[in-house]
Amino acid sequence: MTAPDPQQPSPLSAREADYERFKNYAALTFLVASPVLIALPPANSTISPAFCISANHVTRERTGRSIVERIEARIARPSIMRELPSERAEEIQARLRASRDAQIREAEALAKGGSVSEELEKLKARQAQQQGVAQRVWMGGESPGWMEERLKKEQEALEEGKGYADLIYEHIWEVWNWGKKEEENDE
Repeated sequence: MTAPDPQQPSPLSAREADYERFKNYAALTFLVASPVLIALPPANSTISPAFCISANHVTRERTGRSIVERIEARIARPSIMRELPSERAEEIQARLRASRDAQIREAEALAKGGSVSEELEKLKARQAQQQGVAQRVWMGGESPGWMEERLKKEQEALEEGKGYADLIYEHIWEVWNWGKKEEENDE
């Protein structure tokens, strides 16, 4: 019995190669033809999945990772919402924040005695500057007690007989006129 020649491809591997070549050509064909068929007058949305599957296959063949794998990697990675590159950096930043908070508490205790108010202001300004970008954008220029202030204003307005529609109208007016009240604009 003679051993098969390694140079000659077996019928199974030739079939597999043909099948892979067929899949590549079919994917490229659907990738080009699907948008054209979708654009034709009787818009048929059943062709859209063919485009998506073809694009996914071609991407996997060209780059080694499919579109779905790329999306899964992005979603599974919680670092999208992180501002720092690693957990170690976040630990260090948390320790720095804790020490800065301790310094602020110490300075506040000293300020009650009547000294070092300038240093306290510097520490608070530095803490506000060190806030994360997402936190600063989300909160804007609001102070930490903004919700209590808003609830207080809401209670006062309701006691005066105004409704929620009036509160919403005033808020939109302030935003539209860059913080000016309606009475200031009439003058």
